[in-house]
Amino acid sequence: MKQITPLAPGLSETEYAAILAGHPQFGDDTLMAAMNMSIDSLGYDFLSGSVPVEGNKQPAGLFHGGAHVALAETLASQHSFLRAGTNVVGVDLNATHLKAARSGRVRGRAEVIHAGRTIINHEVRMTDDDSRLLSIVRITNLVLQPQA
Repeated sequence: MKQITPLAPGLSETEYAAILAGHPQFGDDTLMAAMNMSIDSLGYDFLSGSVPVEGNKQPAGLFHGGAHVALAETLASQHSFLRAGTNVVGVDLNATHLKAARSGRVRGRAEVIHAGRTIINHEVRMTDDDSRLLSIVRITNLVLQPQA
């Protein structure tokens, strides 16, 4: 089980940027790499990132609903891992799609709703290049406790 020093409150933007710079993005054989996701900014209570619409569309030419969910789960799970300092697994996810994107990038910001010892909840708001709200995703991650 992978463990790191958990995020601490009260760090400066520079300190959070340094943590993000030292955190590996994604391996070549991951969904995140295949979708060309990027992680853009980190704070104690949030993680944001984006993905291009091009290459992640459904047959009607719209950004795929599953791509919304993949970006949201990635952001919430990565932030939960950084916040808890140990592995996490998703146990619940709910998505509501409000508008469609046809081009540009879709941006997500995962914000903590609740962070306890065993459960971390995030709400992820997805927007387009014009800051229009595209979808809202709520995710619950279970913090895996290290084996003794």
